[in-house]
Amino acid sequence: MKDLNQWVCCAFLVLLLTACANQPTVYVYAKYLDEKQRDTLTQQLKQQNLQVKLNEFDFPTNITTNTLLYSLLLQDPLAIESTNQVTKALGLPINATESLKQGNHWYTKNSLAIFLFPDGQRPADSLLPQDLAHVYGADNCGDGKQLILHKNGTYNLELDREDNNTGNSVSITGTGQWKFRQYPYLELQEVGAHYANYYFGISQQYTVDKISEIALISLTLINDNSANPLAEQCTFTFGERI
Repeated sequence: MKDLNQWVCCAFLVLLLTACANQPTVYVYAKYLDEKQRDTLTQQLKQQNLQVKLNEFDFPTNITTNTLLYSLLLQDPLAIESTNQVTKALGLPINATESLKQGNHWYTKNSLAIFLFPDGQRPADSLLPQDLAHVYGADNCGDGKQLILHKNGTYNLELDREDNNTGNSVSITGTGQWKFRQYPYLELQEVGAHYANYYFGISQQYTVDKISEIALISLTLINDNSANPLAEQCTFTFGERI
């Protein structure tokens, strides 16, 4: 009887592990979702017997609407319908479903991926706040050398200034909050300030080098109310290969 019980336990464990191994995995590109949406989505997908992995990766530039991609090796095609039902119930319906490949994202396992925007699709010719969180290099910015927009809404503005005592170049870093209230304008508000110190116009361009196409985000100075002024023609730029 003891041997029989051990055999039953081992058999049950094997079945359990096999079931877990066959569970499809849903990769949720959650960059644009808030915490409540992420938590609810994860919970409801798991209730559909799906494994869930969230990330904050950038979307391929050619994904402009809520999209589901699935691997041709997906073992349970019903996972697609289950995922569609969950996202629709949460007000995030899938508008496009494609197999295997989109941009540089490949899925060659028992998995699928969903790319979700809060309003269903990326606003035409615009950016979302999350798209601006990058390290920008300076061009014609005088003392300005680099601008870093962090995902938590803070920024670091790196400048090289001349020391009044020694005449040597000294690096200083300005900090504060960045705000994207309305496209295409960005505001930088220094720590302790009651209003924005810098205003930038946001623009997007595409260029090509010998390797690939590059998507550019440029921040061009409009107005400067800071004690550490930038040059009038200042532009900060971030580039990403696509």
